[in-house]
Amino acid sequence: MMSGPGWHRSAAAIAGVATAAALSSAAYQEISAARDRRRYPPPGCLVDVGGRRLHLLAAGQGSPAVVIVPAMCDGVLTWTRVQQALAAGTLACVYDRSGIGWSDPPPRGGRTPAALADELHALLAAAPVPVPAVVVGHSLGGVIARQLAVRHPGDVEGLVLVDSSHEDQASRRGVEGWEYGRAVYARWMLRRQLRPLGLRRLAADLGLDRELDAELAREVEPRHAAAARAETLSTRRRRVFVRESLMMARLSGGPPSLGSLPLTVITAGEPLPGWLPMQAELAGLSDRSRQVTAEGSGHYVHLDDPDLVADVIRDMIRAASG
Repeated sequence: MMSGPGWHRSAAAIAGVATAAALSSAAYQEISAARDRRRYPPPGCLVDVGGRRLHLLAAGQGSPAVVIVPAMCDGVLTWTRVQQALAAGTLACVYDRSGIGWSDPPPRGGRTPAALADELHALLAAAPVPVPAVVVGHSLGGVIARQLAVRHPGDVEGLVLVDSSHEDQASRRGVEGWEYGRAVYARWMLRRQLRPLGLRRLAADLGLDRELDAELAREVEPRHAAAARAETLSTRRRRVFVRESLMMARLSGGPPSLGSLPLTVITAGEPLPGWLPMQAELAGLSDRSRQVTAEGSGHYVHLDDPDLVADVIRDMIRAASG
């Protein structure tokens, strides 16, 4: 066992190398982030919502408009395929929540679904997007969309939940086979925090991160791949991931009733154990609801079966128009 001055010199050398590597990683990350902001301007418009700007991507025209609320840390680029399909018949909008994509950082304080619903309400008023609209919420976006319907009912004509999260899912560990409790969110946050972004960005720049390349090829159109890679590797995205994971870990209780609001719940055909009972509960929130199963799809139904998602949204548009 090594001891004495030699051991201390070795330990100091190792610590010095680790510190230098960490500093180099951080420096490369900041330089790359500044470069990316110049390279990739927002594809949509930046809307002022009281001293902060939110990025809104709109296509098409007509009403009722469609407003898409993406999943945790997801932004506009993962929804462009569905958006373009809808834009042939109406105004289709998708936005970046604060801190995501091209939107400004969020205000200080904890992130809550109610605050994020108010943020969306402010965006719809300032854009302006014609309301009431058909609101589409995926995963965490479904929680925010339900809050919008309850807090600002004049904004929502109909609601489509795409494999939506449930308000109580962090508290249901061991119930109905569900295994994704608060500890899972904590592991996700820790794993994301410990990953040196600068080193991963360097690997991506050198073409060595094949996992990320495959992920982006599935999630975004080729024309948006470079911008999506830059956003995925941003420090801001990691901060929002931590904040939104904390938000989900703290949630508990049942989802709010939606009364007679037209509601369609799209559920993945290949769900995790314990997911289906929560989806059934969501479908029971309105007395004007239906549930659609996306056979063969995982949680990201709009990527696995974009045609189905677009068709269900069109059905809701027709129902709202009638």
